[in-house]
Amino acid sequence: MESLNYRNASAPRVAANTKEQGVEVSAVDQTVGMLRAYFSQRPDTHCLVVVDPSRLGFPESLEQEIPVSEQPHAIVTIAHGAFPDEHRPYLVELNLSTPAGVELLTESVRLAFEDRHPDSIAQGLGQRIGGWLVSNGPADVVAAYWSQQILQADNRGRQCALRFYDSRALSLLWPMLSPGQRQALLGPVSAWHALDACGKPCIYTSTDTSPADLTLTDAQWQATHRHGLINRALGLHMLAVERQPDPQEVEAAVASAARAEQYGLNDRDDIIAFIGHALAWHPLFDRHPKVTRALQQREPDDFYTAAISELTPDDIGEIQRGNWFNEKSLSSAAR
Repeated sequence: MESLNYRNASAPRVAANTKEQGVEVSAVDQTVGMLRAYFSQRPDTHCLVVVDPSRLGFPESLEQEIPVSEQPHAIVTIAHGAFPDEHRPYLVELNLSTPAGVELLTESVRLAFEDRHPDSIAQGLGQRIGGWLVSNGPADVVAAYWSQQILQADNRGRQCALRFYDSRALSLLWPMLSPGQRQALLGPVSAWHALDACGKPCIYTSTDTSPADLTLTDAQWQATHRHGLINRALGLHMLAVERQPDPQEVEAAVASAARAEQYGLNDRDDIIAFIGHALAWHPLFDRHPKVTRALQQREPDDFYTAAISELTPDDIGEIQRGNWFNEKSLSSAAR
């Protein structure tokens, strides 16, 4: 087995306030209990923790107490020269019948919730833990399978790493996959426990048994290329409102990102701002007459943020109240 990379996981992260810590402890305890119960009912399966070392991995302090490198593990090989070896995800197998295995499980769950703090998300510090896999095979079997799935050719023929091992990326990718694609993504994994886009525990499974592969369609690739901007906008919104997004906000972010593309916005900051306005003002704020006018009058080389800056605080308040939004607007938005 190859050696694992460790970095100081505490230095760049801001501590949660007392209230957040209380909520997190409760969520951690509940999630650990749920996972232990799930695996205890399936004694013949393997519990594999997905770790992204490019996002710091397990803390060095834990490695000194319980050497993660001494646990059964496997690194996912990504055969592309531009993908740094030290950024390759790896899988750690936990023996939940031992105190060390339970402690590692608890720490992995704690890290997963810690990385969902709004300040951490807004800083772009990423997700160290991608979830907990239920597999009939050991870590090296799943890692070998993933090695064949991560590198994909996108709609422009470019080699891209499909970062489904990142829980926030997976939460946006999974809903748009067909049943066959979901099964192809899971492969030897029967269930994938993770935190969803709203920071809540969920389970990804598939009952599809028909032969399929993970190859994305052109439309799916176009949507996937928007996911990074969507997650960035959601992170900034989380920081502003000091909480996790709700499902309606996630849906609004995904839908508004597609509309931003339809309006011809191609600047990264413009698109993030557009999604942010859908989150902070109104899910269909661009249907407001003044916003519609600003978008129509915008020249191709004009920045959206400049065009929208002409709105007054009163205009924004009106958009947020939503009184202008009626069945006619809804009908127009649906077309």
